[in-house]
Amino acid sequence: MQRHVEIAGGGIGGLGLGMMLARHGWSVRVHERSTEIREVGAGIYVKNNSIRVLEHYGIYSKIEALGTKLERARIRDSQGRVMQERQLNGHHRVIVLPRQALVDVLAASAREAGVEILTNSHIVGADIQGALIDDNGRRYAADLVVAADGARSKIRDSLNLGASARELGTLINRYLVPTRSFTREAVTTEHWSGPRRIGITPSGAEHSYAYVVMPRNDTAAARLPLDATDWERSLPFLKDELEVFAKSDSTQYPYMLVDCPRWSLRNLAIIGDAAHGLPPTLGQGAGLTLMNSHALTELVSNSSNVAQGLQHWEKTVRFISDQTQRWSVRYDRFTRQWPQSLQVLRPSIVWAFGHFRFLNERMRIADRGLDLTPVRLS
Repeated sequence: MQRHVEIAGGGIGGLGLGMMLARHGWSVRVHERSTEIREVGAGIYVKNNSIRVLEHYGIYSKIEALGTKLERARIRDSQGRVMQERQLNGHHRVIVLPRQALVDVLAASAREAGVEILTNSHIVGADIQGALIDDNGRRYAADLVVAADGARSKIRDSLNLGASARELGTLINRYLVPTRSFTREAVTTEHWSGPRRIGITPSGAEHSYAYVVMPRNDTAAARLPLDATDWERSLPFLKDELEVFAKSDSTQYPYMLVDCPRWSLRNLAIIGDAAHGLPPTLGQGAGLTLMNSHALTELVSNSSNVAQGLQHWEKTVRFISDQTQRWSVRYDRFTRQWPQSLQVLRPSIVWAFGHFRFLNERMRIADRGLDLTPVRLS
């Protein structure tokens, strides 16, 4: 008999998992609070672990056509000097594209696989009997129930697992600007000035994606619209780019950190930021989500007991997300809280993480993805 899944959240996690389960023969319904499928944000880094999953499901070519495959990643100091440069090949592949483009491809692929996407559906919780509950008290029972509703997940919190989500001391502005005038190379560059950072990368044929990062208590840096004059004092060689950002729309968010002791309870699962929300310092939010969704699909679909399949899933893949989360927090602290008296040492540490493979591989464990687990991708 066909098994059924109800998923709360029509973002990358909910749509991706829905498509995967439908391809494995499940009946799938995805609930989205908004009146349409849309993604708040700008650009997105899609890394090797998620590229492997997208290739497995035959949709990477659609993503590739909309994005820019990066060749290198650089970090520069406030004088424009290169502190680190890495080649982005092998299991460190990266493609960057507008976030909405990725969501659109996942939504179309989900619908093609037979997923029902129910918009304007306000899910407020779940019960341990195996059902989502909407704001009118209606229950949506299923063989598998999934919370994919973000770091501040209402469904996760309704399960009383002892999970928490907290804001860290860092803010990020994201910009997607319609120009490639300052991103002609297939290179992503992060510019550091004290605790302030700006990352700039090409994002498809016509756009550049930029993120501007600062401590929460740096009120001048956090001003919106962006104060180009203030930022130019930190990174004077980015004057032209900063003036573009100052005239552009942006979204501002705090870094979030989620502590979720369990990813499953009976036949209920938690995926994406609801399970492992982390600072975006390693660009692995989407990567972990799609990787974990594929592992969940494989292990639950091949198990006669959903609850046992979910337990096996968490034991099999969680260590990658936990290690990535820890390194993401360390990276945030390193960039935001490094003592001024030790600034002279920081370039050497940045250089070491770029040149000593064992350091880079430990920090970027997620790039190797499911190759580190018994779950395999063809």
